[in-house]
Amino acid sequence: MRSFRAISKRVVLGLLVATPFAGSVLGQMTLPPPAPKKPPTSANPQMIDEAIRRSQARTAKERGQGIPEQFGSEEPFTKTN
Repeated sequence: MRSFRAISKRVVLGLLVATPFAGSVLGQMTLPPPAPKKPPTSANPQMIDEAIRRSQARTAKERGQGIPEQFGSEEPFTKTN
């Protein structure tokens, strides 16, 4: 009977000591955080409206300064005066 008590005390003591470590190990075994949300690959209506407003603002600014509207660039590395 004496050895049973000694063994049971050791088992209980072992469980008490191991429990905090088991919690930390289980905490490390959780799922990874979700991947960051990828930016949309197509424009939504809000993006389109914003682009239109920016284009109209640029056009109005250039007209006010007397700069002719230019679409695209014919030669990106050619200096035009």
